[in-house]
Amino acid sequence: MGEQMANLKVTRRNGIARRMIGHFWTVAPAVRDHLHSVPCPESEPWRTTVANEFGDDIIYSGQFSPGDSRDVAVVVLHGLGGEVNRGYCRLAAAAAHRRGLACMRMSLRGADGLGRDLHHAGFTDDLGELLSTPPLDEYEKIALVGYSLGGHVALCAAADKVDDRLAGVVAVCAPLDLKACQQQIDAPASWVYRQYLLRGLKQTYPTIARGGRAPTPVKRIQKVETLREWDALTVVPRFGFRDVDHYYGSQSAGDRLDEIEAPTLVVASPGDPMVPAESLRGYLAATTGRIEVRWVRDGGHVWFPPDVDLGLGDQPGVEHQLMAWVDQQR
Repeated sequence: MGEQMANLKVTRRNGIARRMIGHFWTVAPAVRDHLHSVPCPESEPWRTTVANEFGDDIIYSGQFSPGDSRDVAVVVLHGLGGEVNRGYCRLAAAAAHRRGLACMRMSLRGADGLGRDLHHAGFTDDLGELLSTPPLDEYEKIALVGYSLGGHVALCAAADKVDDRLAGVVAVCAPLDLKACQQQIDAPASWVYRQYLLRGLKQTYPTIARGGRAPTPVKRIQKVETLREWDALTVVPRFGFRDVDHYYGSQSAGDRLDEIEAPTLVVASPGDPMVPAESLRGYLAATTGRIEVRWVRDGGHVWFPPDVDLGLGDQPGVEHQLMAWVDQQR
């Protein structure tokens, strides 16, 4: 009994330490990026329009960095409440540039304040058309690299087989169980993260309202205090889900992993304060090796120590390792 109690204490101490490390690697790099933007290769503004089911022209925007050849283009998708100039997107673009890969940092629908409409965690309806517009239509292969919610969208896109050229999918700190992730973010201990995400979402909502596709008045949205409430007042009525649980249950990527045929890499951290590791393990274990999985012991949410080695390339750092993996899919 004494030995069991000692082991339990060690496990608890290790768990607390891991959570503290996870918080550090989530917050510190984000603050640093806010003060000093991550260096990024030169890029060109990109913009196109796609009609939604109502016939509205929905604007999509991004930043495009050409590569050394026309064989592979990397499409980077940001997380919830984010946009293409977040530091992790810029790191991915820089790592792609080092490999000579073209890179498109693409905004999710409405996230740039231009789209006049919403997206959700499983929304892939427009991706096929977007990947077929210039300059992406000129490339032989497409690799999707998504962070957080963007990683979830990338996995759903692979399951939906949005493009025959899809050569690889990378999901970094992506939820696989949307309800478990929502509960984690809405927990009292996650107040700081929740406020950060909701602030980004609320900033783009007035533009969506001016476009006529906002299902709830702006004044009501400004009072939203939880992610579940946001989803209930925006995603659910806009896309016709019965309720929030129907949205989470029908769109979670974990139940669709066996539909993915493209090579896929999932990167996660046991210390991630937004995506609980226990909500991932069962799904990832059930893939029986079809999907490559790398756990970063000392990482946070979408940010990691610069010396991380996933065993995928000759240069340390998660983004460099990811792009080495993408390069192998040529």
